Amino acid sequence: MTRARLPALGYIYVALAVPALVLGADHPGGASALFTGAGFAYLWFLASLRSQLIRFDPDGFFASVVVLGGAAFFALQATALPAGDPHVAAPSAACAATVIIGSSRAAWRARKIPRWFGQAGVLGGIAVLVVGMLEGALDWTFAGDSLFASSVGFMVWVVVTATYLLRRSAGAPL
Repeated sequence: MTRARLPALGYIYVALAVPALVLGADHPGGASALFTGAGFAYLWFLASLRSQLIRFDPDGFFASVVVLGGAAFFALQATALPAGDPHVAAPSAACAATVIIGSSRAAWRARKIPRWFGQAGVLGGIAVLVVGMLEGALDWTFAGDSLFASSVGFMVWVVVTATYLLRRSAGAPL
């Protein structure tokens, strides 16, 4: 796989993470295997995103924020998966929101995306954060023990971002 195609691993992350989170604590072996594959794909997706962001923001501030938030997100999700505990998973929403907002701000600031798209990303990040806070406060999950609405929101963003990065590398308009 070429570097230009690495964003496609965002799709693999989502395709493996959703069933892993649905299986959750009820099927720990299957969930762990799927989430391990999801983690591999996610880390490569995150690296491809960082590579793009460093071009948008040469001092690296946003790229650093995104990578730190992305790594912390995955670690917290991996910890919450076997427990199925919203109190453990809710803080991952802060990390996911950091990735979404940091990426959106970097691309918007560099004028690589339309203003409305950048604003939508920032609002989406805020929504993921607020939903995560509510999940923790209300001891709530979207489905089963381990599928959180904040995680689903983040995964939607991953799919949109992977699509954008792939189209950008192919020279297609947004």
